[in-house]
Amino acid sequence: MRDVIRLLDAGASDAGGDSSFAQSALERLAHLYQASLDTPIKTEEMRAFKDQVVTLLKKGKNPSGLSLYSFECMVYAERGRLDGFQEACRRRSVLQILDDAFAPWDQVAPEPDREELEEIDETLREVSDEAPPVPEEDIPSWLPDSHWWWRAPRKQDMSQEERESRLNYDQYDGLETLG
Repeated sequence: MRDVIRLLDAGASDAGGDSSFAQSALERLAHLYQASLDTPIKTEEMRAFKDQVVTLLKKGKNPSGLSLYSFECMVYAERGRLDGFQEACRRRSVLQILDDAFAPWDQVAPEPDREELEEIDETLREVSDEAPPVPEEDIPSWLPDSHWWWRAPRKQDMSQEERESRLNYDQYDGLETLG
């Protein structure tokens, strides 16, 4: 918990605050959430922590870091039919954990980004028709079932060859014309 607050404090600082601190804090929140499933955090301590997270995410460069994180999630979602789906799912889960467990999205997201989670979800649904499925062993087992996006790809029976050609499309681009 101290690491998260330290990162958010650094991002909130007027002296050299950087948006990358908020992004690192978001990743740490996901790890904290996972750890708290096995070892619950005391209610009072968690309440104080959540209040700090909400306050700090609104200060300095932290709103920019939150916006950039959700924007990058959307970029990966838009590349979901190729190589972006799994990373979009990972980032979307981090954002959902933030919303569910630590800081309500509508309280911390900058105004222009308030609808971003719904837009990311819509994009994930759209690309799931041809997205390479995420192997079951790569889906974090500790995530709740409400993180539907991990299992959204409709072609769960996609061959490993097709999956790899989608994931590595940039390496194969143009090779067909050489043969």
